[in-house]
Amino acid sequence: MKNIVVFVLLSIAFFSCRENQVASEQMDRAETLLPVYPDSAYVILEGVELPDKLNERQFARWCMLYCRAADKLFKDMLYAEQLDRALGWYKSHGTAEEQAWIGLYLGRSFVEDKLFIPATKAYSEALNLTKKKHLYNVAGYICSYMADLYTYTGQGSEERRKYEEAAAFFTKANNTRSYAFALRDISRTWVFEDSISLALDLMLKADSIVTGMNDSVGIASIANGLGNIYEHLDQIDEAKSYFFRGLVYDTIDKAPTYLALSTLFYNYSQLDSARYYAKMADSPTNNPYTPSDRLYLSYLIEKEANNIPEAFQYLEQCYAAKDILYDQQKQVDIIDAEKRHNSLTVIRQNQKLYSVIYLLSGLILFVSLVSVLFYLYKDRKRLNKINKQQRLLDEKEQLLVKMQKEIRQNEAINANAKQEENKQIREKMLQAKKEILILKCEKLQHSSLFQELKERSNNKKKYGQTLSEQNWELLKEQIDSACPNWQAAVQDIETLKKTEIETCYLSFLNISIKSEAMLLGINPDSANKRRLRTRQSLGLTNSKTGIYEFIIRKTLENIVI
Repeated sequence: MKNIVVFVLLSIAFFSCRENQVASEQMDRAETLLPVYPDSAYVILEGVELPDKLNERQFARWCMLYCRAADKLFKDMLYAEQLDRALGWYKSHGTAEEQAWIGLYLGRSFVEDKLFIPATKAYSEALNLTKKKHLYNVAGYICSYMADLYTYTGQGSEERRKYEEAAAFFTKANNTRSYAFALRDISRTWVFEDSISLALDLMLKADSIVTGMNDSVGIASIANGLGNIYEHLDQIDEAKSYFFRGLVYDTIDKAPTYLALSTLFYNYSQLDSARYYAKMADSPTNNPYTPSDRLYLSYLIEKEANNIPEAFQYLEQCYAAKDILYDQQKQVDIIDAEKRHNSLTVIRQNQKLYSVIYLLSGLILFVSLVSVLFYLYKDRKRLNKINKQQRLLDEKEQLLVKMQKEIRQNEAINANAKQEENKQIREKMLQAKKEILILKCEKLQHSSLFQELKERSNNKKKYGQTLSEQNWELLKEQIDSACPNWQAAVQDIETLKKTEIETCYLSFLNISIKSEAMLLGINPDSANKRRLRTRQSLGLTNSKTGIYEFIIRKTLENIVI
């Protein structure tokens, strides 16, 4: 038996090492390709089998490389749970710069999940570290993404402040290209506040920087921004010039720029040119909203040109495109949820493999969850029964009101002609009142107060105290509300004493003498004598009828219309 256990442990260790070695070789290749061929590196990293089962060091490295590749390709970050695990390893074994980068990626992952408070916390911790260690380049990127976060929350001044901090950090880090983009982003914030001249100065400064670097991507992006600014200034020729410049330098995704040109011409009623560039915008794009925006703009163009059939055709296509986009995003969310579930499942399995404590913790968590679910199930069942009884009560009470209305109408028409019909209605009303009383008494059995008192009477260790004055008041209030005038109904035989009335109230709980004695704080013999005296006063000495049944019967008999 001992040899079998040793063999199993050695086998597990061997295959774990083998899996880590294969993953390490894949990551080595991906890291080599990452600077020039990020798409190839991304594919290799995606191909790592069950990364969550890697050891902590390998898993943290995989997370870092994956996020670097995803960042270059504008793809989503890993799940926050994975990055949090990686951050834990880097805090213990990594450099300050590695901690800062993984903290940045963690914040971005939270933002993708719309968890802005955790994202702010992750960004702030990473930023504090970069300031302490003078890691200005990483600090600049963190500030830029923090500014994007304020864009989500609509805090324009905070957004601009963070972009300005980013620009200052990029200056210290001698990262000229990122500094230019920070100026571009600051400029955009001023545009939204109608400070166009200030926005133009900043955007022109950014343009001069990227032009001097001959950065085609930067030139295209900033040219687009300048086109928008000149459009705000009604300098149409300048706006067109910069949009065309953006088209020259942007060789990958021209559709948004074509759409911007079409919008420009539409705003100045040059419908033929607007129509032409709207058609040019019908091309592959990375922006998922461009196709539907293009169709809607085409609808506006044709509507302005009074081509109503074509306008409505574009409008229908626009709605169809939005529906398709919604379905795609929904499908992506489902796939993402499935991947997240699978990832978390692997993490749990890995934790169980390396630690018996995690296994026991999981078992305890499972038992607790089952217990909570069982309690919720019982409580929901009780509430459903109460709700069902309440619906029946409402129906009966509505029927009662309806019958009362019918009697008044009949009496108003002709009392003699409707006498027999009124008699039948009164009989139905009497029956309805009796059914309402029975339903209210049944509903009492499922109330939270009754459930608590019954449990208390059966569990002395948990409660261990008698009924308080407040308990008595609540019990009497609920019983008197459900079964009014019951004391008058039963005391036509003999006036009951206080202790006998208390016994009558407790009879609604349908509990044993032992439980009743516990609630009263007396011994069972004394409780039994109280019951016998109460039965004697109610005339039930030689009867098998219970006190509760007798009270209900007498109350029903006393109901009148």
